[in-house]
Amino acid sequence: MDPISIEKIRALRKYRRSRRQQKQLLPTLTPYMVATCVLCLLLTSPAWFPGLCSLLVSFFLTTLPDLATAFLLSPKCLFVVGNLIVAFLIGESRLRNQPASPVDVDGVHEEHVKRNVASTATKAATTTVVFSNHSAQVEVLWEGEKEEEEKEEEQGEEELEKRVDDFIARVRRQRKLEAKSFFDTDR
Repeated sequence: MDPISIEKIRALRKYRRSRRQQKQLLPTLTPYMVATCVLCLLLTSPAWFPGLCSLLVSFFLTTLPDLATAFLLSPKCLFVVGNLIVAFLIGESRLRNQPASPVDVDGVHEEHVKRNVASTATKAATTTVVFSNHSAQVEVLWEGEKEEEEKEEEQGEEELEKRVDDFIARVRRQRKLEAKSFFDTDR
C-alpha cells in the first residue's frame, strides 16, 4: 500500500471513532443534566411550594430518624451487625497470624543444603582427579578451576547469608509489629 492510501484509511477510522464518541456523549450526559435540574428545582421549591417543603422537613427530621433508630436498635439488626463484626475480626486475625512465610524457611534451608553437598562433591572430584593424574599441566588446570569454584562458592555463600539476614530482619520486624498491635489493643 502506498502512503496516501494508508493516510486515507487512518483518517476514515479517526472520523468514524469521533462520530461514535459524539453519539455516545448525549446518553452519558443526560443523567447528569436531569440530576442538575432536579437539584435546582428542589433547592428553589420552598419559594414555590411551602407546604411541600414543610412535609419534606418533617419527614427528614422526624419520621426518617425514628424509622432508622427503630430498625437499627432491633434485636435482629444488632445480631446481624454483631456477627459481621466477629467475622471481620476473625478474618483479620487469620491474616495477621499467618506464619512468617514457611516457604522461605524451607527454600533457604534447601538451598543451603544443596550448596554444601555440591561444594563437598566438587572438592572430592577435584582431589580425585588431581591425585589420579600426576601431570603438572592438569594439576595447574585444576588449581585454576578450584580458585574459580571457590570464588563462586564465596559469592553463593555471601548471597545466601544476605538472604538469611533479610529473612531474620523480616521475622523481627513482624514480631515487633505483632507486639505493637498487642499493646495497642489493650488500651
